[in-house]
Order: sequence, then structure tokens, then C-alpha cells
Amino acid sequence: MRASFGMEKLVYPRKHFVLGVLALSVAWAAAVSAAALPDSSPLSLTDALRLTRERNPDILAARSGLEVARAQRQIAGEFPNPVFSLETSKIPTDGTSASTGAGNGWFARSYDSVLSLGQLIEVGGKRRERRRSSDEAASVAAARVLDAERVAIIGTLKAYVAVVVARTNESVSMQTAESFAKTARLAADREEAGDISSSERAQVEIAAGRFQADVALAEVASRNAVQTLEGILNLPTSVGSRSLLDDLAALTAETAHLSISEIPEDLQAAIHRPDLLALEAALRKAEADLALQKAFRIPDPTLLAQYERQPPDQGNTVGLGVSIPIPVANRNGGAIRAAREALRAAQRDLELGRSRLLAELAANRAALRSASARATNFVDVLLPKAEKVRQTVEFAYREGAASFLELLEAERSANEIRLAAASAQGDLITARADFATSRMLPIEREIR
Repeated sequence: MRASFGMEKLVYPRKHFVLGVLALSVAWAAAVSAAALPDSSPLSLTDALRLTRERNPDILAARSGLEVARAQRQIAGEFPNPVFSLETSKIPTDGTSASTGAGNGWFARSYDSVLSLGQLIEVGGKRRERRRSSDEAASVAAARVLDAERVAIIGTLKAYVAVVVARTNESVSMQTAESFAKTARLAADREEAGDISSSERAQVEIAAGRFQADVALAEVASRNAVQTLEGILNLPTSVGSRSLLDDLAALTAETAHLSISEIPEDLQAAIHRPDLLALEAALRKAEADLALQKAFRIPDPTLLAQYERQPPDQGNTVGLGVSIPIPVANRNGGAIRAAREALRAAQRDLELGRSRLLAELAANRAALRSASARATNFVDVLLPKAEKVRQTVEFAYREGAASFLELLEAERSANEIRLAAASAQGDLITARADFATSRMLPIEREIR
């Protein structure tokens, strides 16, 4: 089993960043080209992650935002259109003749006809800064796509693991209930033989009923976890009966290679996160926006060329001209001030983002170490001991060498340790995934 999260390692030079996202989208398209998951088929973690990329609304919204940013980048690269105008004036309205010696046709009359063409020429680096701003906006949108995938995928993983843990708890509860049901039947036989009293038999049956009630609660928790996962993936509800292909042991084994010794001490160098890249791109965009607003202080000339006809005195003439706004009353000071403040805000956001990510990575590293120690203690130390004690006390009870209270305590202890071990394994899997995604490592290297 290989549960691939489908995230490629990011290419950090900004001019290549969007190309990296394009490569990612190609890989995503290949992944989702597989047939849709049948309503009642077992669900693997790989299928769940594929459906997340295909259906998650946050990811779809981020992709839509990326397309808008690409369109804006296309707009930013386009030149302004020339302006064409045609004007005819000096048409008599008092009934006097406008004809000339050349005749009375439209082009022979003394009307003043002017045909002109104007072209705005951007100077001062406006087009360059506008394109740079749009490029950085596309980088921000591309990073947000990856971050939306990161957040959605880790959410799906946790929901999937929650189902696996709930199913494991349900199985543990059923095993415990079945074991104590056998003990209740044994207690009935021992009462008939006169080895125990009727009150002790009743206590055994009450305990068996309580364990059976735990099974009902575990079944409800399992169904709820399945329905939550189906809701996240937008799958038709199976009323909690959908089966999973990956169990707790397999998922734990598949992440076992991420050992504590591989956790880096240099947290700053360990961060490879698209949300941080988005903040960096947003800062560069703010710098470009400020440069663009400063460039707007330089007026853009409009070049003019015209053809004029006014017979008989001026048959055909041409003219050239230029028009330039005079920046006297408006020097674009307000827009520059707003852009400068936006730049300061982007700088603050980046600093806060780095601090937040370092704190998150440190917390996830501590959580991973704690989860690893807890899982090792429960699975490798406490669970074997609890099972051995339960088996010993159960055998002694069957032989009449142990009391019911000793058996009940051993059974309860073993049941609690089994449930805690399952929970610890689930916590370990999610802690490994949290730490991997907080560093933004290629997840297929973390969960194979």
C-alpha cells in the first residue's frame, strides 16, 4: 500500500514557481483520471486522498483563484489599444451651399473632415512593474492551491485514521464482550456445580452486559466516524457500513520509517511550506505595486497622427502631435501612501508567518516525539503484559483459583490497554503526518 498525497517538492525560485504548480496539476489530472469510486466499494487511503483533490471545495476555490490570477497576468502583459476617431465639422445648417468649385459631392464640399489615430505610450517602467505584480499574484495563488491541498489532505488523513481507530475499538470491544460472555457461561456451569454463589454468577452476567453495552457504543462511534469521512469526501452515505482497505497495523508500519532520529534540530531550515511562500510572494507583489504607483507620477504621452480634408483651401493635409498630462494637482500621493502601507503590512505578515510556522513545527515535533514514546509504551510494553495477566487470571478463574473481582479487574485493564494502544497508534500516524506536512516534505516519502 502506498498512500501518496500527490504533493511535489516546491521549486523555490519565484520565476519557476508557477511552472512547478503546472507540473503538479498535470500529476493531479493523471491521478483523478481513474474511475470514480463505486458507492459501496471498500475505501483505501489512496482513494480517499484522490477524492479529496478532486472534490474538496477549498481546493477547487484555490484553483479557480489561480486561473483568475493567470488571466490577470495576461491582462497585465497587454498593450493599450490605439484610439481611432473620425470627425466632420463645419456643415452648414442655414441653407447656404457648402459646395466648392470641385463639385457638390461629399468629399468635394467644404466640410472639415478629420481622421486621427492616437496611441498611449507607457513610460517610467509601468508595464514592467504591472507585469511583475501580476506574476507575483499568480505565485501567491499557486502557493495557495498547494496549501489548500496540504490542509485538506491532512484533514482527510485524520478522518480516515479516526475511522480505522474507531473500527479497531469496535473490534476490541467485541472481543472483550465475547470473552466475558464465555466467562458468564462458565459461571453458570460453576454455579450448578456449587463452586460459586448465585450472586457471583449475577455479577459476572452484569459485567458481561456492560461489556456488551460498550460494543454498542463503539459501533455508534464507528458509524459516526465513517459518515464524517464520507461527508468530507462527498460520498453517498453508507450508514456507517463502508469498509476500509487499510488497517491500523498497516498504516503504522507504513510510517515507521519516520523515526525520531530523522527530526531536524534546525527548524528554520526544515520549513518548506506553501503558505510561507505565498507570504513571500505577497511581499514581492507589494514591492512591485509600490514601484508601480511611483511610476504613475510620470505622465504617459499619447502620440497623435491625423489626416484632414477641407476643400477648397486645404484639400488634404496631415498632422502629428503629442499630448501629455501635466502632473500639477495630482502627483498620485494617496495611492503611493496606500501602497507603502500595504508593503509594511506584507512585511509584518511574513515575519508573523515565519514565527507561527516555527512554533507550529516545534509543537508538531514535540507531539511526534510524545506520540512515538506513548505508542511504544502501550504497544510494546503494556499491551503484552496486560494480555498475559488477563490470560493468567482467566485460566485461574476457570480452575477456581481466582476470584471474580480479580478476573473483572484483569479484563477491564486489558480492555483499557487495548483501546489506549489503538488510540496511541492513531495519534502516532497523525503526528507523523502533521510533522511531515508542517515541513511540507513530499508526503509520498513519509507515507508509502
